[in-house]
Amino acid sequence: MDLIRRILIKMRIIKRPSKFSYLLQNGNIKIGQNCDLTSLQILYSGSLIKNQLNVIIGNDCQLKGEFVLHDSYSKIIIGDRVFIGDNTKFNCKDEIEIKDDVLISWDCLLIDSNSHPINWEDRKNDVIDWKHGNMNKDWNKVETKKILISAKSWIGVKSIILKGVQIHEGAIVGAGSVVSKNVEKYSIVAGNPAVEIKKAS
Repeated sequence: MDLIRRILIKMRIIKRPSKFSYLLQNGNIKIGQNCDLTSLQILYSGSLIKNQLNVIIGNDCQLKGEFVLHDSYSKIIIGDRVFIGDNTKFNCKDEIEIKDDVLISWDCLLIDSNSHPINWEDRKNDVIDWKHGNMNKDWNKVETKKILISAKSWIGVKSIILKGVQIHEGAIVGAGSVVSKNVEKYSIVAGNPAVEIKKAS
């Protein structure tokens, strides 16, 4: 435990030692060098599988906000030199991947699933199931698809990135946008739904 504590102090994440030390000891998280994770929370439903990597964080990152893992195999991958602002939430059932040199502002939401089935009959028991804990939720008929944000992209404040979206290299998402479709390289999108408004220089 002393070794883990020294690692946490060196990585500057000692503010939440119990959570991160458990994830490190259980083999669920891998953290690069020189990261500031003092304001990052990682939450999960149910139990995690020992040595199943759920969170991979690169070097020189400053990550705030909240990562929520809904499955034993949910995966969040963060590249090098990534910034994630306060109150930004990754709601991950399948996989969310952020490449190098990405800026994600505060109050954003990335969600890689519909959260609930489309058909009423398939979701009618959701509230009752939640009373017994989030781990009892039935995900079998919930659509999920990986989110990928490529290198050098910038996601503006209060933006929402929906399941299956790929934001390509150098793209910019304007503040308050809802992104439901792929974003091309070095383009600027904005609005609800987000559409291209110009090319980034």
